[in-house]
Amino acid sequence: MSEREWFIPSVVLTAGLGIAAALLMPLAGYDGVPPYFGKFVLWLKYALVGGVVLLGVRVWKLRAAGVASPIAHLRIQLMEKKTALIFAVAGMILAGIDMLFFMWIKPEVTAVAPFWADELFADMDHAIFGRDPWRLFEGFNLEFHAFAYSFFWAMAVMAALVWLLAQPQSRERSASLISYFALWSVFGPLGQYFFSAAGPIFYARIGLGGRFAELERNVPEVTNQVSGYLWDMHINGVLGPGAGVSAMPSLHIATVTWIYLVFRNQGSRIAPVAALFAIYIFALSVALGWHYAVDGIAGAAGALASHAACRAYLGRGAAAKADLEPLAPTAEEPA
Repeated sequence: MSEREWFIPSVVLTAGLGIAAALLMPLAGYDGVPPYFGKFVLWLKYALVGGVVLLGVRVWKLRAAGVASPIAHLRIQLMEKKTALIFAVAGMILAGIDMLFFMWIKPEVTAVAPFWADELFADMDHAIFGRDPWRLFEGFNLEFHAFAYSFFWAMAVMAALVWLLAQPQSRERSASLISYFALWSVFGPLGQYFFSAAGPIFYARIGLGGRFAELERNVPEVTNQVSGYLWDMHINGVLGPGAGVSAMPSLHIATVTWIYLVFRNQGSRIAPVAALFAIYIFALSVALGWHYAVDGIAGAAGALASHAACRAYLGRGAAAKADLEPLAPTAEEPA
């Protein structure tokens, strides 16, 4: 089993996303590469911090196990796994590039696919919950949670990716890694294009009336400021950091579901915590008005389907490879 099993499909997915973003530029009315590509360095810094933390935990475990020189022992282990380490670093670099390409294509898709599904999704939410579900959180102080929704989510995704890359190579690990890139490169952009919706917090701004006016008064000021920032970039056609207005599908929920699947399928005791975190982020996505509940349901379903598809893809590849291998000689046949 080779690291190329996940790396090559992930490169193809990332390259495809970048090419799609470049081809979409003239249709979307943009005439230059986004200026925030320099933020890639920040991604690498966070990834480096995550790697150092993992190494520190490993040293602590070795010391707790009674290893006399844990740092020297770890150095030997890293040298023995040099190839895996190289692919882990390459994987984090590739994930950073993929994220930049996604931020590039997201506002472009919005520009070529006008919002049409907001009323539909709002009505679906109301039919499921008997009310607009954000009202379940009416009167809550959401100021800290607005910060957690963005910062803790981003840190959790990056930490899970670093952790997964540090695990021993396996078909399950490969499926999880390919699935990560598939969510950002395929599921998100295609879902956004075919089911274009802005989200509850933008409902009035896309001309649909005051159904969510009370929601805007319920969320903290920072959420209204961020939504204003995103809306200004949207109407002015600016490719800025984090630009793009899109509700369906929720990649926040798709990725926290992916995090849960990573820890569950790797047999980690963190899996129940990851499940609770996914539920928390789902609740916040509705409470803060960024998403309809059906956006999150679709995001979670997309993560499950993506992982299943990647498993099937790797399984077919393994079966095809086995069919091509020569049969071992039987006892009656000469070797």
